[in-house]
Amino acid sequence: MAREIRKGKRKKLSYFFLNNKIHKVLSSSWAKDELTAWCYPDNKRVMYSYSQVVKNMENAYSTRQVAEILNKHKVTIEDYILDGKIRYPQKVYPIGIPDSDWYKFMYSESDIMDIHDFILEAGYSKDMPSKNELRALLKHSTILYTKTNEGNFVPVWKAE
Repeated sequence: MAREIRKGKRKKLSYFFLNNKIHKVLSSSWAKDELTAWCYPDNKRVMYSYSQVVKNMENAYSTRQVAEILNKHKVTIEDYILDGKIRYPQKVYPIGIPDSDWYKFMYSESDIMDIHDFILEAGYSKDMPSKNELRALLKHSTILYTKTNEGNFVPVWKAE
């Protein structure tokens, strides 16, 4: 026990947004500071500095993850897209086959904030996280709650 290395594992990076374009990591080397990725909108392979990607990227979320974050059903989010109520998200497909029948929608953090704004403006805000709670969920921050005298739980944030 005392000799174990207590270093936490890094989160595996697979999909990310950089310059509002969805990318998939093909290979990465932290030691060489290089990351090779497939850029879906440009349909080509690109190489970036690993440290710059980690610094400037936005996380990518699937429809299921967005539905869990916003406390909505996956079909509800898809209906908003089909009805034209929210912007069409970017698609990922098998690399090199852009005309494939298989695809998956991926959302950036800014897309999720836009969806959140639409839902609040439309009045479907039951069980929705607040804007600050949503930011904390997207940044993987810890949300602390305190109990008031009335017995209600109120979110409390700590400055970073």
